[in-house]
Amino acid sequence: MHSYLPIRHLIRELELRGRRQPSVTPPDWLVTFLIETAELFEPFAGTARAGYECRRTDDGWEAALFLGANEVVGGAQDGRVRPINFRFDLRSLAQRFERVDSLSWNAFPEPYADEEGDLSFLSAVGMIRGELVRLQIHARAPEETGPAMRVFADGGCELM
Repeated sequence: MHSYLPIRHLIRELELRGRRQPSVTPPDWLVTFLIETAELFEPFAGTARAGYECRRTDDGWEAALFLGANEVVGGAQDGRVRPINFRFDLRSLAQRFERVDSLSWNAFPEPYADEEGDLSFLSAVGMIRGELVRLQIHARAPEETGPAMRVFADGGCELM
């Protein structure tokens, strides 16, 4: 049993997508790919929630997957927002593509002064259902997403 909730989160995203007017709705096969790929996140401890962003490009799709941070509720760490440490199965990721054109890791341990966001990420480019997909696996969620879950001192969790 996995200690995260990617499917529940992605279902919620689909529900929310129905309420807003996206410029382009990702096809079902891409959403399925993202849900299945989110299963490859393995938090080292605790519970986590996967999220994604995707957009259509001129020649295919770009998508980003990440684990959202947890906000601690109660106890000495009350209010602290913690990113999630995790392992990610690269072999299984490659097997989810029909063809892998590239698999690389972009590492920026020293952030650029004028850049914001997570510049260190895994990048996979390949074909799925005859379409080009550029996937990024980020170590942190985008700042604007805020915490993904509240984790209570008694061990309970609440999706945000």
